[in-house]
Amino acid sequence: MTIHRLYRVMTLSILLSLFASPALQAQDTTMHADRARIDRARIDVLKIPVPALAPDGLRVRVFLPNGYDPESGIGYPVLYLNDGQDAEAVALQATLNALIEDGEIRPLIAVAIDMPKDRIGAYGFSERAQNRSLTSPLRVGVVGANAHAYSEWVATQLIPAIDAKYRTRARAEARTVLGWSLGAANALNLGWQYPEVFAVVGAFSPSLWLSPKPDDIAGIQASRFAQSMIAAGAYHPGSRFFFAVGDTEETDDRDGDGVIDVLDDARDLIDGWRMAGDAQPRAKGLRQLGHSVNLDHAATAMRADASLFVLAGGKHEQASWATMLPVFRRWAYAGHAPPLSATGSTESWQRMPSRHVAARDVDVWLPPGYGKDPGKDPDRRYPVLYMHDGQNLFDPSLSYTGVDWDVDGAMTRLIEAGEIREAIVVGIWNTPQRFAEYMPKAPVRTRTVGSGVVGRPMGLAKDIRSDDYLRFLVEELKPFVDAHYRTLPARDDTMVMGSSMGGLISLYATARYPQIFGGVGAVSTHFPACGGCVIDWFGAQLPGPDTHRLYFDHGNATLDALYPPFQARMDEQLRKRGYVEGKNAMTRRFEGAEHNEAAWRARVEIPLRFLLAR
Repeated sequence: MTIHRLYRVMTLSILLSLFASPALQAQDTTMHADRARIDRARIDVLKIPVPALAPDGLRVRVFLPNGYDPESGIGYPVLYLNDGQDAEAVALQATLNALIEDGEIRPLIAVAIDMPKDRIGAYGFSERAQNRSLTSPLRVGVVGANAHAYSEWVATQLIPAIDAKYRTRARAEARTVLGWSLGAANALNLGWQYPEVFAVVGAFSPSLWLSPKPDDIAGIQASRFAQSMIAAGAYHPGSRFFFAVGDTEETDDRDGDGVIDVLDDARDLIDGWRMAGDAQPRAKGLRQLGHSVNLDHAATAMRADASLFVLAGGKHEQASWATMLPVFRRWAYAGHAPPLSATGSTESWQRMPSRHVAARDVDVWLPPGYGKDPGKDPDRRYPVLYMHDGQNLFDPSLSYTGVDWDVDGAMTRLIEAGEIREAIVVGIWNTPQRFAEYMPKAPVRTRTVGSGVVGRPMGLAKDIRSDDYLRFLVEELKPFVDAHYRTLPARDDTMVMGSSMGGLISLYATARYPQIFGGVGAVSTHFPACGGCVIDWFGAQLPGPDTHRLYFDHGNATLDALYPPFQARMDEQLRKRGYVEGKNAMTRRFEGAEHNEAAWRARVEIPLRFLLAR
C-alpha cells in the first residue's frame, strides 16, 4: 500500500489568500522528546482568526507524525478534533503514534482546535441549507447559538488552509472529525451537514439530548436536534459514524426504560427512535436511511457504517475518552497499515471533468523506477493498466469496505521479483452511477435490466451509461494520461481490469475498442447481470486470440457462488473463438473465496502476472 502520494488538485482551491497569510504561519514549533514513541513528532502551533467567534484567533495545533517530511510527496489523512485543549488529557499524540508505530493504523496528521471562549455557543447543531444555528436555551446560556458560524468556518476556511500548508489527502474519505460531549454534537453536525468535507465522524459521549425544549422531559424525545436531522435526511454514501458512550456516564432515564439517556439517544440515532411496544420507529435512524449498523462494537468489531461502542465503567470524563480513542482509530482506519517506505508513488487527480459522465477522482500509480535517474533513461516509457473502482485499489482508508486490493504493494513485489514489467496503474473512481456506467449496453435487448441478484436494483436499458463511460475512458482519460506521463500508448501495452461489474465493463471496453485495449482482467465477473445476456454477445464481439489476452476468475462463496455456470459458458465461447487456456486466456477458480476486496487482494498478483508478464 502506498503512502507516497503527491496530490494534484484540478480545481482551484478556495481561500488562496489564506495560504500565505501570517495567521497561518507557525507561531511556535515544539519538539517533544519525553516519550520514545513521539520523540520525532512535531507540533505546529497556529493562530487562526474566526471572525464570528474569535477575531483574535483560535489556537490550532497540528500534530505531525514521526518522519513527516514536507518535501517527500507523502500525503496523510487528517483527524480534526474539537476541544483541542484536551489533547494531552486524552493522550492524543501518544496514542496515535503508538498505533502508527505498531502498524495498527497508517500515519496521519491530527489537527486539534481549541474550544472557542463561548464553547456552548459554538458547539451544537446547525441547518446548513438555511444558514442557521439550532439553539437550545439553557440556564447556563444558549447552546449552539453560533454553531452554524463555527461549522462553516471549519469546513470552508480551516480545512483549505490546512490542506494548503501540509501534505494532506485533500478529500472527504481521508478526513475525520472527532469530539466529545458538546464537541461530539458538533462533530456529528459537521459530518452530516458537510459530507463532501468529512466522511468519518467520531462522537464520544455525544450531547444528543439537545432540543429546543430542554425543560420539557417528554418533549425532548420528539424534538431532539440530532434525531430530527437524521430522520429528515437521506443516505450519505461513504459516510461513517462511530459513537462511543460509557455505561456509567449518568443516571438520567427520561423515558423510564432502564437505560441511561446518553446510551438511549445514541441507539435511537443509529437504529431509529422507538418507544416500548413500537414495531416501527417513530423517527428514522441511520439504519432506516440505508447505513449498515453495528450496535455492539465492544462485542464484535464488525465493519459497519454506523457503530456503537459502550465502554464498561466509562464516565463522562477525559480518562474514558482516552480509552475510547484507540478503539475509534482502529475502527476508522481498519486494515493493514502501509510501511513507512514508499512503494512507488500515487498522483491523485481530483474531480476530473468529462463531457460524457460525471466528474470523478482518478489515481495514477507510478512504479518505483518511474522518475528515478531520468538522465540515464529520459525516454523510458511504460505500459498502462486501467482499473475500475479506483478508491478500492491503493489505500484501505479510502476503500468503502476498509480493505484495499494492495495493487501498489503487489505491483512492487512482482516488479522487484522480476516477474512483470514495470507499469503505470490508473485507478478510476466509481460514482453513485456505478451500475449504469458499468453495465454493458449493447447486449441489452429488453426494457429492464436486472442486476442478477434478488433484491438488487433493476434499471431501464435507456438509463445505462456504459457507452458514455467508455467515451470518457477512451476519448478523455487515456489521452490525458498519455500526455502527462511517459506511457506506451499502443494496444499491446494498454490493459483494463476490474471486479464484479468492473469485470463486465472491462470486457465491454475491449469489445467496443479492440484497437485500444489489448488485455483484460475480469475478476469475479458479474455475468448474472441481465440473466447472463452478455455472455453470447461477448462471445461474438470480443476480439480474437491473436491480438488479445483475457483473464477470468471467481470464487464459490457469497455472491461468487452464482458464478461457476456462467463462467463455464463464457469459457466455452472463448474455446470456440480459438482462445487457448494458459496462452491467451486464463480462468481460475478459488475454493471458498468470497465476493469482496479481501478475496481480490489475496489473488491480485495472478492477473497482474498474466497481463504484465515479461
